[in-house]
This record gives sequence, structure tokens and C-alpha cells, in this order.
Amino acid sequence: MELRQLEHFLVLAEELHFTRAAARVHLVQSSLSSSIAALERELGTELLVRSRRGVELTEAGRALVPAARRSVEAAEEGRDAVAAVRGLLRGRLRLGAIQTLGEISMPRLLAEFHIRHPGVYLQLRHGSVPALVSDVVDGELDAAFVDRPFDDRRLSTRPLAVQSLVLAVHDADPLAERDHIALRELSDRDFVEYRVDSALRARIDAAYERIGLRRNSICEVDTIPDLLGAIEHGMGIALVPPETLDRHPRVRALTTKPRIDRELVLVHAAHRPLSPAAAAFFAGLDL
Repeated sequence: MELRQLEHFLVLAEELHFTRAAARVHLVQSSLSSSIAALERELGTELLVRSRRGVELTEAGRALVPAARRSVEAAEEGRDAVAAVRGLLRGRLRLGAIQTLGEISMPRLLAEFHIRHPGVYLQLRHGSVPALVSDVVDGELDAAFVDRPFDDRRLSTRPLAVQSLVLAVHDADPLAERDHIALRELSDRDFVEYRVDSALRARIDAAYERIGLRRNSICEVDTIPDLLGAIEHGMGIALVPPETLDRHPRVRALTTKPRIDRELVLVHAAHRPLSPAAAAFFAGLDL
């Protein structure tokens, strides 16, 4: 069984389409088919079947995926470790991040790391905190920038910053003339909410529960730009990170009493050593 065959199989398992998979591994389709067929012969079973929609994995194929992934990752880690001994840094750095990170600029961090280590291939994925944390624990990501709350029992955490949310209102709203507001004054106002599976929403809900108040939620959206766009069109008000208002001139920000703080942290799996690329990223952070 050759490593390249496992690599070809994993790409095909992701794409479930021979043409797309062949393009990803820079082979003609017939060469990819030959590689998979050779792997099937060595294992003595079919790993996939063709269908009208593309490719479907057999039960044996599905069983092979995690083992094949571990083998390919182990080989990559070995190459990276040898390169590190030689004073070189290569491999991949897979990072995750939530949509808003205060004053932390992911493009800047990636650009600075690339200048120091041009041989490392960088990947950035955005998602919800539960999804990112799960991917870190499962080894799909090397690290992730997230905000609390989340289950940190299998994670190592590095605190980054604490910021207070602000109340976002349309500039024609009577509240726009004020600088701060007590949350108790908002019992009759309509709220536009961020997605329910987010740590940001959990933080807001917890703060309201502590003071015994309820919000009149009229809309839930999947992205911060959509949330602020709704406010720009006079749909309601919302609690958001302050940096999200920079590109929304028709939206004003008020501080709240009590404050609703969120803690930004960088996490990686506690049970797995950092790859050389991830270790270099952590060492170079100045946050």
C-alpha cells in the first residue's frame, strides 16, 4: 500500500467525484482510477462505487477513511519534523476563527507568519465556536480563535483579549443621541439576534438571565453583516462587538449597564502536541 494511493483515496472520498478529485491531485482521470483500483486490489475489496451522481463510498471505504487520514498525517508530520531539524519549516497550518475578533487581524497574522515561514501552506476556516472547537479536538484544525463559553475540557487555552459588547441602533433612533443605556430600559424594544449556536449569543443570553430580563427577539441571522444590515434598515437593535460597526455609518453604538463582556481565546488540543508549524505560529504571536 503506497502513501500516494491513500492520498488519492482521501481526496476522492472528500470530492465524491472523479473529475474534481483528479484535478485536485493533478492527475488525469484514468491515472486516478488506476491508483484507486490498485489500492482496492491490495485490500481485496471495493472501496467505492460509481453512481449517476458521482461516487459513493462502500462500507469498507468509509471504514478506511480515518485510518488513511491518520497515515497521511503521520507521514506529513514526519517530513515536517525532519525539515525542522534542518532549520526549515514546511507543512500546513490549519486555523479556524469566528467572524469577529476585536482588534485581532487574521489577515495580518497570516501575512506576518508567511513572511517568516514561506514554506508553510496556510488554511483559514470560519465557523461557529462549537464547530471550531470540535474540529480542533478532532484534529481537523491545529488551532482556533474563539470566544467563550465553550467546553474546554480537552483544550489548552491562551487568553487573548476581553471586550465589551455595545448596543447597535439606527442613527435615526432616539437612542442614537445617548452614549450609554441600561439594559432594563430595553424591555419594549425589538432585537435582531445573532445565530443561536454562537458563543456570542450564549454570552448575551446569560447576561440577560442573570439580571432577570427577557428580550423581544424578532429576527435571527447567520452573519454579523446581515444583523447590522437589518439595523441600518430600521428593523430593530442588537448587541454586537464594537469593531463590527466600522463599515456601517448609519449605525450608532451605546455602552450598556451592566456591561456584557466576551473573552477571546486561542485554543488547541490538549492531548495532541503542536505540529512544528503550529508551534512556530504560537511562538510568534504578539497579542
